[in-house]
Amino acid sequence: MFKGCESYKHKCAKEIVKGWIDWTSIPTNYKNVDVGSDNNNRGQVWLEYPVGYYKENDYNSICCMFDESWDECVKYRTIGEECVKTNNYPVPTYQQCMEKQFNVVAVLDIAVPHKGCICQGIEICHKNPVSDKKVQKLKEIGLMSLVEIDADWVLNQVGIPKEIKIKRILI
Repeated sequence: MFKGCESYKHKCAKEIVKGWIDWTSIPTNYKNVDVGSDNNNRGQVWLEYPVGYYKENDYNSICCMFDESWDECVKYRTIGEECVKTNNYPVPTYQQCMEKQFNVVAVLDIAVPHKGCICQGIEICHKNPVSDKKVQKLKEIGLMSLVEIDADWVLNQVGIPKEIKIKRILI
């Protein structure tokens, strides 16, 4: 069973990077981080995005986002054909995925959507770099772009930087 043991530094850095990307006046010259060219994608960057698939069909969370269809009930989203109670957030938790037999392959620190697909994965590195195994799994499921950003670099910024310093390009 997964236990939450994330450091404050890692958690805070993720939230800061999300805030930079969500900000409506974000510069468009962020190197290697595709945040989309239109304003429709702004404000929809997600933290802790589970990437995986249903065994019985080809549905996966890279090509078909969890929030594609709404249910009539508040705080619920439709995943596949199931109405799943979420945490008022368009991304279900790991536990909710398991309850609905959605096989989680990996969890992205930050997922950037574009036209109904995840176009960019961002991993924040504090103590441990992203493992080769995780990178390989994300490649296999179809993620086209994944970068790693250093948590210390993020926390040393005093405002929104003009460019995000990429530690490693993984995919």
